[in-house]
Amino acid sequence: MGGSLKMLQGLLWFICTFHIIVGAGINFSPGITKAMANFYGAQVDWTPQFVYILKPLGAFMVVLGLLAVSAARDPLGNPAIVKGFIALFVIRAVQRPLFGREIYEAFGIPPARNLTNMALFLALAACLVVLFRSAQKVKRLTEASGSK
Repeated sequence: MGGSLKMLQGLLWFICTFHIIVGAGINFSPGITKAMANFYGAQVDWTPQFVYILKPLGAFMVVLGLLAVSAARDPLGNPAIVKGFIALFVIRAVQRPLFGREIYEAFGIPPARNLTNMALFLALAACLVVLFRSAQKVKRLTEASGSK
């Protein structure tokens, strides 16, 4: 089916692995939780209340990771999941400038770092869009040439 499908699957497997590891880590490993805060450039007050409120986020991340397994195995057969991740990454990117002041005040993430994080989410969304559309096009062309 082509390189675009393989690259799309690879990106989805990365998304799957990331969400499952981080989601489980948030629930079971303070070290992973702190590493993720550092990755985002966040300065966090690790109060018991804050640590607990992250646990439902971890559960959502694990479920997203499990959904990504289905998409990675058959992206063209699971377009709603692929499009759901595209939407998630776009929303996460839009949240960065929209809530930039709050992010800075709550977590000390400077605007430049916040924009870098925004760019990362937009890049993920864009890669998914490009690879998904390309894989769909290759599939259509393959099916059209096979039906002649």
